[in-house]
Amino acid sequence: MASARIVDIIHRWHKAGYDTATTARLLKMDKREVQDIIDAETRPAPNKPAPPEFSDVPLF
Repeated sequence: MASARIVDIIHRWHKAGYDTATTARLLKMDKREVQDIIDAETRPAPNKPAPPEFSDVPLF
């Protein structure tokens, strides 16, 4: 598991054009782990369900 600082570095380097192999070599990490971190950034966030609607109708 990479720290938040390492994840930030990976994202910055990816945006700057560094390839996965170079990033992994410089950070002494596995290429698959670096690629997973990059993929997690580009994956859209899941949609949150809408909150329930409440009515003001008396129940008794």
